[in-house]
Amino acid sequence: MAAAQVLDPELPSKVLHQFPVPTWIENIAVRSNGDLLVTVLTTPELYLFKPADPKPVLVHKFDEVLALTGIIELKEDVFYVAGGNFSLQPWDTGADTYVLFEVDLTSFDTDGKASVKKIAHLPGAGLANGFELLSKEQGIILIADSEVGVVWKVNVNTGDVEKLIDVDEMKSPPPPSLPMGVNGIKIRDGYLYWSNTGLKLFCRIKIDTEGQKSGPVEVLERDIIIDDFVFDKKGNAWVTNHPVNTLSVVKAGGGVVAVAGKPDKLTLPGVTACQFGRTPADADVLYVVTTGGMSAPVNGTDVEGGKVVAVDVSKFVD
Repeated sequence: MAAAQVLDPELPSKVLHQFPVPTWIENIAVRSNGDLLVTVLTTPELYLFKPADPKPVLVHKFDEVLALTGIIELKEDVFYVAGGNFSLQPWDTGADTYVLFEVDLTSFDTDGKASVKKIAHLPGAGLANGFELLSKEQGIILIADSEVGVVWKVNVNTGDVEKLIDVDEMKSPPPPSLPMGVNGIKIRDGYLYWSNTGLKLFCRIKIDTEGQKSGPVEVLERDIIIDDFVFDKKGNAWVTNHPVNTLSVVKAGGGVVAVAGKPDKLTLPGVTACQFGRTPADADVLYVVTTGGMSAPVNGTDVEGGKVVAVDVSKFVD
């Protein structure tokens, strides 16, 4: 990849809430009413925020696992969350401990309670990470496994789990490189897109309606460290560059632009995931979550609590 362009000035951002040290926020989802849901890796907790009054509300603490990773909405206010016995120190991905939970928030606004139930154990999963919805009607979600380097297919109605896609471009690089393969995944226009954090790749592959691959792997960008990502309406991918503390855009027409954060600043330290707002009031807001730099301290020493940041994307011109 050619060197990324750097937007100057960077897109404006503001911190909505910051957790204490050490808190690693792993992923984010947005409810249709605009509320934000975030999963925490350093403790198995799911929090809810209202952007206009971002005081965290603990939705649920999962006693069966030590950490939460991916989250996705299947139907309105019914979310699916993965958890497992991940540990940062000492590093342990918690292989074969991952569980998929259903979190039903349909009554949350009236009684303040979520209905939570276990859906499936994920046998053989090394690190259940990014999520994507394959079929709302059939209740099928996809889960990226960053350690095994595959994508799993899960039927939330039956609990059935199967290995769906297994290609070299999803694997982790050999030591001493970062032991992290496929990470974020998204489906767009009949393609499955993914980031491979360790191999520094952004890829896609054509899939059929069952999620099976139906074409060759296409490497769209190389030498780019991406954790998770989300597409905008124009097909640009907004990507979180976790170890280098920046938010970038992989443009639909080609090329990469760094739009917020700096490697040596605490603006977006250890940025992990992002999602666009879903209401008219925040359609031009990208909500971003961070680790506070826990995996790679800023300037080698600076670490803060993970935070939820709102980035104003209205001025971005692709």
